[in-house]
Amino acid sequence: MKLSANIIPIVAALLLQFPPAQSLPLSSANRTSGVMLFQEVWGRSFCRTIEKLVEVVHEYPGEVEHIFSPACVPLVRCAGCCGDEKLECHPTHTSNVTMQLLKIKPAGEDQEYVEMTFVEHQTCECR
Repeated sequence: MKLSANIIPIVAALLLQFPPAQSLPLSSANRTSGVMLFQEVWGRSFCRTIEKLVEVVHEYPGEVEHIFSPACVPLVRCAGCCGDEKLECHPTHTSNVTMQLLKIKPAGEDQEYVEMTFVEHQTCECR
């Protein structure tokens, strides 16, 4: 088990030496199989920032008595795998972004535009 844990960082380092993955034109044989090559899979699945749709009530749990429109907002967040089961993808730098949303009371008697601030991830690392 310890040997395999030591090999993963070496394999990852070797893979990072390759040039970025290129999309291959789909030949008639490749068109039916649609196989994505390992290098591209690895690069796209490794810990990085990516835009995700996040529910407003998950970011503001104290506001569950209201309905927000839209209910989800696009935020840049860390996601991905680290190549070592002991590590997780975490943000190393963050910034705030403020968005205008429509806040509605459930009975529909009142609604207003509100500005809400959300945390976005700028950079990520495995730790």
